[in-house]
Formats: sequence, structure tokens, C-alpha cells
Amino acid sequence: MSTELKTRLAQINKQFAALAQVQPAAMSAFQGLMKAATQEGSLPASVKELVAVALAVQKGCDDCVLFHTAQALCHGAAREQLAEVLALNIEMGGGPGAMYASKALAYFDALNG
Repeated sequence: MSTELKTRLAQINKQFAALAQVQPAAMSAFQGLMKAATQEGSLPASVKELVAVALAVQKGCDDCVLFHTAQALCHGAAREQLAEVLALNIEMGGGPGAMYASKALAYFDALNG
């Protein structure tokens, strides 16, 4: 994993922790929602994280793209699966979707290297 992306992921987690210190109830509820939404069910966690990447790409949230790409990788998502999901982003999002889709693929490669 690239050092720069590790640093960014650590910063994202640090920011979440700081927010949890000042808003413990809200962040605890949010973290519970994240856990419930991504746990194994009829869809594997890897697929759920790939959906989260697709949504992050459509929202244009760079930190979310990085975070959920890392989570998809942790849950065993394959590069080919990510690429198929990103193709849907391009279909649904046109140019902006293509730009953030390319970032998600680059993050996957850097995190997997």
C-alpha cells in the first residue's frame, strides 16, 4: 500500500475519532449503521463495499472513495469486480463518474501493491 494513501486513511480515521470525541452519541450511531449496512448478509461484505465505492464516486467524495475502496479490498474484492462496478459509474455519471472511477481504480492498485 502506498505510504501516501496509508497516511490519508490514518487521517480519515483520526478525523472520525476527533468527531466521535465531541459527538459520541451521533458517531456511535453512525458507526453502528456502517457496521450493520456492510455486514455479511445475502450480499457479501465485499459487494456491499463495492456498492459504497460506486456511491462515493457518484457523490464525488474523494475520502469516501478511498475509504470504501480500502474496505472493499480488505473484504476480498477483486480488481475486476471493482472495474465492473466502475463501468456502471461511467454509464450513470458520464464524465464526472469516469474521473472518480479512475481514482477508485488507482487507489485499489496502490492499496493492493
